[in-house]
Amino acid sequence: MKQPIPDGIIDELRKFDAATLSNAIERLDIRDRIEGFTSREVRCRFPELPPMVGYAVTCTADSTYPGKPRVNKLSEFIDAVAAAPKPAVVAIQNTGHDALKSCFIGDMICAAYQKLGAVGVVTDGGYRDLEGIRKRAPGFHVFGPGCVVSHGNVVIMDIGVPVTVGGMPVEPGDLLHGDDNGVLRIPNDRAADVVEQAKVVRDVEGRLFDYLEKNESVTAADLKRELGI
Repeated sequence: MKQPIPDGIIDELRKFDAATLSNAIERLDIRDRIEGFTSREVRCRFPELPPMVGYAVTCTADSTYPGKPRVNKLSEFIDAVAAAPKPAVVAIQNTGHDALKSCFIGDMICAAYQKLGAVGVVTDGGYRDLEGIRKRAPGFHVFGPGCVVSHGNVVIMDIGVPVTVGGMPVEPGDLLHGDDNGVLRIPNDRAADVVEQAKVVRDVEGRLFDYLEKNESVTAADLKRELGI
């Protein structure tokens, strides 16, 4: 498990949208620009909420295996969420054969995870009970591909293992940020640097927007100059 960062940095990260933080990470040149974020299959289900920031608690799951359900490690996973650094983000990778019918999240388990200190779930599997989640776990984020009406034979399988969700590798303890843009992995050891670079990105973009708003006529040469290209 990776070491938690100061709570103050968590609070600062919540002040920025995921796209700004992605640009900040690019400025640090610490990973390839095509890495560290989820694909568009992982959608923000509650875009009206403020950004989610927390430490990944990982597992794999399957809900589409037919017949009698197999051994379910939900009890052990609840213990893992309870013991994880806070705030926690539940990260679930689907390992079943029928991803379009998978379903791992509903109002009951979201309310339970929230009581244990989780602030959201990120999964490439399905979910249900959206209105119930709004009512019984207010402020709790859900990121995933779409709704499925039945939970099927849901089984939590491997716990505390590296997973891949929406094309993004996630290890236990990884710092995740999510909003209506998607989910981003923040390098734990550079989180403070990401915050500082995000402030730079915000200032640079702010100056460009101010320029565009104040000038009714702008040429291509003007734009290139302001963009530095």
